[in-house]
Amino acid sequence: MTDELQIWALDDDGEVTAVETTGRTETENLLEEALVNNPEMLMPDLELVGRQTPIAGGYLDLLGVDREGRLVVFELKRGALTRDAVTQVIDYCSSLESMGDSELARHIEGRSGNLGIARIEDLGDWYSQRFNDQIEALRPIRMALVGLGADEHATRMVNYLREQGVSIALMTFYGYQHGGQTLLARHMEKRGIDPPPPPPTGTFEESIETLRQHALTLGIERLWLDAYEELSPPSYHTIAPTLMYKGVTFYHQTKLYMDELDSAASVQGSHSVRMDTSGKIRVTFFPVAIELCYDAFMEERENIPFQFEPPPNAPTTERAQEQWYCLLDADGWAEHKDALIRLVASVDEAWIERLNRPG
Repeated sequence: MTDELQIWALDDDGEVTAVETTGRTETENLLEEALVNNPEMLMPDLELVGRQTPIAGGYLDLLGVDREGRLVVFELKRGALTRDAVTQVIDYCSSLESMGDSELARHIEGRSGNLGIARIEDLGDWYSQRFNDQIEALRPIRMALVGLGADEHATRMVNYLREQGVSIALMTFYGYQHGGQTLLARHMEKRGIDPPPPPPTGTFEESIETLRQHALTLGIERLWLDAYEELSPPSYHTIAPTLMYKGVTFYHQTKLYMDELDSAASVQGSHSVRMDTSGKIRVTFFPVAIELCYDAFMEERENIPFQFEPPPNAPTTERAQEQWYCLLDADGWAEHKDALIRLVASVDEAWIERLNRPG
């Protein structure tokens, strides 16, 4: 089933004239160029950062950053959207999600400046100027399907994914001819691209208060505040509250470049403290922190109940291929608090020492 809109033009005498639908080919040729020149037709305050950029499996039609600072993959189809379009946009999104932050930044920077997209020299600087945050806040990536209508398979699949909390939207356009002009109409969903988003980030103090309120609803307010305060590095740091992930990530003021990293990436983040849905806190150390204080982490490995996982967006080293995390309730925090504080202090000291090395 394909939706269609019927439009009439009404003159001053009350006479109506049916507005003619344009040929599909003509609308297809106009649509992408119109969207590139006017990205607000897709989303308010959208900034496009890529167009027809190569990626595993094909080419990304449009890549943008929305008003909340989230990366959005747009898949445009010359015709009605089908189930193939849904699988394709998921494939492209998963490919981007598999990249670390540094690789994703290089992907966007290296492919910007073409086909009407402004040049971005440093994505981190570009992002921080607009959103006062680190580029990890680009994730999780959103998806949007854009076409001239959508069939019942695509509509059903997208509705199902949205009900499961996946960030995906249908955007359907229609073309018309009237008075020698081509008109574009867009079918607007009542719901936005996502289920209700987290509260917008305000000042730092407001964000921390929002996190405190969330901890209160989980019954771990005292646990959360104590862990947040005690695991703040002694110096050389900024703190990025992340409402979506219900926690904070600790960033050092100066980027660190290390020969041990498996890429030419620079790093700023060392660890994070977040709230788990189970009512525990999650303390995570990124691979760079483990590399800097490898012996100290190995010594505490048998004492602290660490678990290990591949980092979703942080560079690794030959020795530190995983990020280490632990889930702690109030009793677990009380037992391992001092050891975790020592590790944070050791990483902070090693970070500063590495920055001060000659050359």
